[in-house]
Amino acid sequence: MKGLIITTRNTMRIADFDRPAYKSVGKAVDGYIEIVHPRRLEFPYCMIVNEEGLLRGLPLNPYGSYLYGIEAHGNPIVGDIVILKEGFVNGEPDLVGLSDEECSTFADQISAWSGGRIRMEEQK
Repeated sequence: MKGLIITTRNTMRIADFDRPAYKSVGKAVDGYIEIVHPRRLEFPYCMIVNEEGLLRGLPLNPYGSYLYGIEAHGNPIVGDIVILKEGFVNGEPDLVGLSDEECSTFADQISAWSGGRIRMEEQK
Protein backbone atom coordinates (compact mmCIF):
# COMPACT_ATOMS: atom_id res chain seq x y z
CA MET A 1 0.00 0.00 0.00
CA LYS A 2 1.21 3.50 -0.81
CA GLY A 3 1.38 6.41 1.56
CA LEU A 4 2.85 9.89 1.52
CA ILE A 5 5.55 10.66 4.08
CA ILE A 6 6.05 14.32 5.03
CA THR A 7 9.26 14.88 6.97
CA THR A 8 10.36 17.54 9.41
CA ARG A 9 13.15 18.35 6.92
CA ASN A 10 10.67 19.83 4.41
CA THR A 11 10.68 16.84 2.09
CA MET A 12 8.02 14.35 1.10
CA ARG A 13 8.10 11.00 -0.60
CA ILE A 14 5.75 8.27 -1.71
CA ALA A 15 6.47 5.01 0.07
CA ASP A 16 5.21 1.44 -0.21
CA PHE A 17 4.19 -0.13 3.09
CA ASP A 18 3.83 -3.83 3.85
CA ARG A 19 1.42 -5.53 6.20
CA PRO A 20 1.16 -5.46 9.10
CA ALA A 21 0.90 -1.70 8.70
CA TYR A 22 1.85 -0.91 12.28
CA LYS A 23 5.34 -2.32 11.66
CA SER A 24 6.14 -0.79 8.27
CA VAL A 25 4.47 2.56 8.98
CA GLY A 26 6.09 2.52 12.42
CA LYS A 27 9.48 2.50 10.74
CA ALA A 28 8.51 5.60 8.74
CA VAL A 29 7.53 7.54 11.90
CA ASP A 30 10.34 5.98 13.95
CA GLY A 31 8.26 4.33 16.64
CA TYR A 32 4.82 3.33 17.82
CA ILE A 33 2.08 4.66 15.56
CA GLU A 34 -0.92 6.76 16.45
CA ILE A 35 -3.73 7.33 13.97
CA VAL A 36 -4.83 10.97 14.04
CA HIS A 37 -7.91 12.50 12.43
CA PRO A 38 -6.88 16.10 11.84
CA ARG A 39 -9.49 18.79 11.35
CA ARG A 40 -8.10 19.70 7.90
CA LEU A 41 -8.07 16.17 6.50
CA GLU A 42 -11.40 14.70 5.46
CA PHE A 43 -12.39 11.09 6.13
CA PRO A 44 -11.28 8.51 5.00
CA TYR A 45 -7.84 10.16 5.06
CA CYS A 46 -5.80 10.05 8.24
CA MET A 47 -2.40 11.05 9.51
CA ILE A 48 -0.07 8.59 11.20
CA VAL A 49 2.31 10.05 13.78
CA ASN A 50 4.81 8.79 16.35
CA GLU A 51 2.79 8.14 19.50
CA GLU A 52 5.71 9.18 21.73
CA GLY A 53 6.95 12.04 19.57
CA LEU A 54 6.47 14.79 22.16
CA LEU A 55 8.01 12.67 24.93
CA ARG A 56 11.02 11.94 22.71
CA GLY A 57 11.45 15.60 21.75
CA LEU A 58 11.04 15.03 18.01
CA PRO A 59 11.21 18.15 15.83
CA LEU A 60 8.10 20.10 14.89
CA ASN A 61 6.30 19.07 11.71
CA PRO A 62 4.75 22.33 10.44
CA TYR A 63 2.49 20.67 7.86
CA GLY A 64 1.28 18.02 10.30
CA SER A 65 0.58 20.75 12.86
CA TYR A 66 -1.35 22.74 10.25
CA LEU A 67 -3.47 19.70 9.33
CA TYR A 68 -4.10 18.96 13.00
CA GLY A 69 -5.23 22.53 13.71
CA ILE A 70 -2.56 23.69 16.15
CA GLU A 71 -4.08 27.18 16.29
CA ALA A 72 -7.29 25.74 17.81
CA HIS A 73 -5.75 23.72 20.64
CA GLY A 74 -2.02 24.48 20.80
CA ASN A 75 -0.83 20.88 20.48
CA PRO A 76 1.84 20.47 17.80
CA ILE A 77 2.55 17.46 15.62
CA VAL A 78 6.17 16.39 15.81
CA GLY A 79 8.26 13.97 13.80
CA ASP A 80 7.67 12.64 10.32
CA ILE A 81 4.06 11.87 9.38
CA VAL A 82 2.39 9.50 6.93
CA ILE A 83 -0.86 10.25 5.08
CA LEU A 84 -2.98 7.13 4.47
CA LYS A 85 -6.66 6.20 4.37
CA GLU A 86 -8.82 4.19 6.68
CA GLY A 87 -10.81 1.38 5.14
CA PHE A 88 -11.37 -2.34 5.37
CA VAL A 89 -9.02 -5.25 4.73
CA ASN A 90 -10.59 -8.71 4.74
CA GLY A 91 -13.73 -7.21 6.28
CA GLU A 92 -11.84 -5.62 9.20
CA PRO A 93 -11.13 -1.90 9.76
CA ASP A 94 -7.54 -1.15 8.81
CA LEU A 95 -5.23 1.32 7.12
CA VAL A 96 -5.30 1.25 3.34
CA GLY A 97 -3.08 2.87 0.75
CA LEU A 98 -3.45 5.91 -1.42
CA SER A 99 -3.86 5.72 -5.18
CA ASP A 100 -1.22 7.25 -7.44
CA GLU A 101 -3.64 10.10 -8.17
CA GLU A 102 -4.23 10.76 -4.46
CA CYS A 103 -0.46 10.80 -3.81
CA SER A 104 0.03 13.30 -6.63
CA THR A 105 -2.86 15.50 -5.46
CA PHE A 106 -1.59 15.58 -1.88
CA ALA A 107 1.95 16.33 -3.04
CA ASP A 108 0.70 19.25 -5.14
CA GLN A 109 -1.41 20.61 -2.25
CA ILE A 110 1.48 20.33 0.22
CA SER A 111 3.88 22.06 -2.13
CA ALA A 112 1.37 24.89 -2.71
CA TRP A 113 0.62 25.26 1.02
CA SER A 114 4.33 25.53 1.81
CA GLY A 115 5.08 27.94 -1.02
CA GLY A 116 7.32 25.28 -2.55
CA ARG A 117 9.41 24.79 0.61
CA ILE A 118 8.24 21.19 1.06
CA ARG A 119 9.55 19.32 -1.96
CA MET A 120 9.37 15.81 -3.29
CA GLU A 121 12.59 13.89 -2.54
CA GLU A 122 14.64 12.78 -5.48
CA GLN A 123 14.16 9.08 -6.23
CA LYS A 124 17.28 7.02 -5.58
